[in-house]
Amino acid sequence: MLSLASTTGPEAVATLLRKVEAAAGAGVTFLVQPKVDGLPVELLYLAGRLVSAATRGDGTRGEEVTPRVRKIPGIPLLLTAPFPDRVVVRGELYADLRLLAGATEAGGATYATPRHYAAGTLMARESDPRSLANLRFFPFELVNADEVAGVRTDREALLLLAAWGFPVPAEQSAVVTTVDGVRTVYRSYLADRERLPFAADGIVVKVDELQLRRTLGEGSRAPFWAAAWKFPPETVRTVVREIRWQVGKSGRRTPVALVAPVLLGGIRVGRVSLQNAREVQRLGIEAGDEVIVALVGDVIPQIVQVMGKEPAGPGGTLFGEPHSETASDACLRDSPGCREQFLSRTTFFTSRSGLNIRGLGRGRLKLLIEAGMVTELPSIFRLKQAEIAAVPGLGPHTADTVTASIRRVKRPDSFRLVAALGIPGVGPATARNLAREFTSLDELLAAGGEQVSSLPGRSAQAARAVRSFFGTPGGRELLREFRELGVL
Repeated sequence: MLSLASTTGPEAVATLLRKVEAAAGAGVTFLVQPKVDGLPVELLYLAGRLVSAATRGDGTRGEEVTPRVRKIPGIPLLLTAPFPDRVVVRGELYADLRLLAGATEAGGATYATPRHYAAGTLMARESDPRSLANLRFFPFELVNADEVAGVRTDREALLLLAAWGFPVPAEQSAVVTTVDGVRTVYRSYLADRERLPFAADGIVVKVDELQLRRTLGEGSRAPFWAAAWKFPPETVRTVVREIRWQVGKSGRRTPVALVAPVLLGGIRVGRVSLQNAREVQRLGIEAGDEVIVALVGDVIPQIVQVMGKEPAGPGGTLFGEPHSETASDACLRDSPGCREQFLSRTTFFTSRSGLNIRGLGRGRLKLLIEAGMVTELPSIFRLKQAEIAAVPGLGPHTADTVTASIRRVKRPDSFRLVAALGIPGVGPATARNLAREFTSLDELLAAGGEQVSSLPGRSAQAARAVRSFFGTPGGRELLREFRELGVL
């Protein structure tokens, strides 16, 4: 399941329209819908019956949530005939704002944003029927429209979904042919944003004709026939109390501004990442400064301005931190000077974004590290049930869960393992791109410089980062140990 391109705004929309005009000429019809701020899901119907529901996850693997989706009002369990044998529908699960307000007033569970409420309700360990009753479904795509006779446009597909019983709000789809038309719809949604039944963070502009969509094609992460124009981020003023350093997944230290707590987009913000020492010096930021914080992408707090100061260019070191990046093989093992960095790296390694070793969160990993049972990443695969159970605070149930999960991932795909290592610039998406270019990690490490340079931009950068990491002493030792254990 693809997402929209990270580039958003009027420029992205104008670029889309120019690209489409170059491919198909003028007068192409576009469908404009609100960018509902919820949780993307895919529903599968066979013979008219809902048989599967899954979250988007990482775009390839998602969570199976069928039992809970069946309880959400408005989602048909049986389609209204006539319908094809197979129907695949995608949309956003969102919190109905009016119902959510009532639930909050009645003392129900509270979340930072409506999106967090939708995700928390659907993914909670225990299903809560009252919370599920506050969710609704906004269908935006009939995925297999090309298998349905007579469907030529997205509008026709949405009309079919409505006829089959899906809650398709006709008033939330506008047809335009020009940038001015898109701008008019955008301004309308921005003005009426507070009156919508769902949280929205912008609009989505899509080519209406399905055949033209196929001609334009799709990238590895986003389609080339759609663009988003997001609303301006909310901002708020606050004061910097202190600047500290935190440890990230790869053991790197990152400056963080501790600010006087403020509410921003429903989120209580008390700390804001400053990315690196260069950004601190560029902003000239220090304790006591009044700053403007924006919620970028409605998710990430970011300092966009220091009042009374003009951003400057990069300079020298700050707070004793050098500008040169921490070595990529730093803190691969536990040691007195590496405890926090190693814990952060190990936590990411076992997380859902890493190898997804269930039962090994930060708290339990800390106990195992302090007990001397996890001393480097490969030692996780040496953990024994009896040893885990003997650690105070864990016990037999945790031991069973952890060892079963370790057995399940004992031979991961080599590029998923690479992504789990927290190598800077090599995340799950770039690792999947490398897996399409190389059959194995060994093939990548043996590749010549010209072969690596011929890869697409991000893939080439990621390939160099992987080769550089495994070229360090720590990286070579890690590779040797994983091979000895049969993990690679």
